[in-house]
Amino acid sequence: MTAWPRGWLPYEEVHGKDHTVIGTVLVWKKLESKELDRARDISVYLPPSLAEALSQGRAPDRRYPVLYFMDGQNAFDERTSYVGEWQADETLEELARDGLEAIAVAVPNGHEARMDEYDPWRGKNAFTKGRVSGGKGDAFLEWLVGSVKEMVDSSFPTRTEREATGIVGSSLGGLISLYALIGQPKVFGMAVSMSPAVRWHDFELLRLIEGGRMPKSRIHIDMGTHEWSGAVEDLRQLRDVLIGCGWREGRDLQYVEERNAWHRESAWARRLPDALRFVM
Repeated sequence: MTAWPRGWLPYEEVHGKDHTVIGTVLVWKKLESKELDRARDISVYLPPSLAEALSQGRAPDRRYPVLYFMDGQNAFDERTSYVGEWQADETLEELARDGLEAIAVAVPNGHEARMDEYDPWRGKNAFTKGRVSGGKGDAFLEWLVGSVKEMVDSSFPTRTEREATGIVGSSLGGLISLYALIGQPKVFGMAVSMSPAVRWHDFELLRLIEGGRMPKSRIHIDMGTHEWSGAVEDLRQLRDVLIGCGWREGRDLQYVEERNAWHRESAWARRLPDALRFVM
């Protein structure tokens, strides 16, 4: 029987056999967060060479970059997702066959607290119909770095430099993924931000970038042409601000507009392979 790192359980032991996960995924049950006053399960995908070494009781002969997925319920498993899955495990298995391996950490959102945790600023938004929300983005990132990342780094052979540490998200998850480059600049050096809510708080994120708050990083941003009104124009503003601050398309910035794509997981799953290839 394979001895996985202490505290980590095989995916099937936690969720049963009725799932859509492929490859090797382990689960840490109920990781506490003092910052957010809640606990949640953390799932980790292991690349084939690492899973094989651990299953054979061998010490891994290399270290791996790490990707942290927001809305982690939707990353690997159709059954645990609430609106469809990203098929991140299928994508990572495909990339591994091309020699591009990474550990992927699926961090579930806080359900009803999602809007607060993925928004760094407290206030009203047109999207929330005037309701005050947000303001816990920095607390979420402190937990992500101080608890989740610390646990992953202590359990697996990770590369810990910022150039090998990425964050992946969509919509508000895309917003917090870009903000993570500002809020935790020593930790994250690459971001995949799909359909990001950059309009949030009257484009506050863009003002921070223009103010020089975002360090150089590898960034993928994208949008479908059938998303909310003005979505593509929002993303073009973000692209132009990044270019104005020194990013170069094709070098450290990848910009994608997908024709006829909607704001949904199936579109993000479709764009994920190229996005990960670019940032990694």
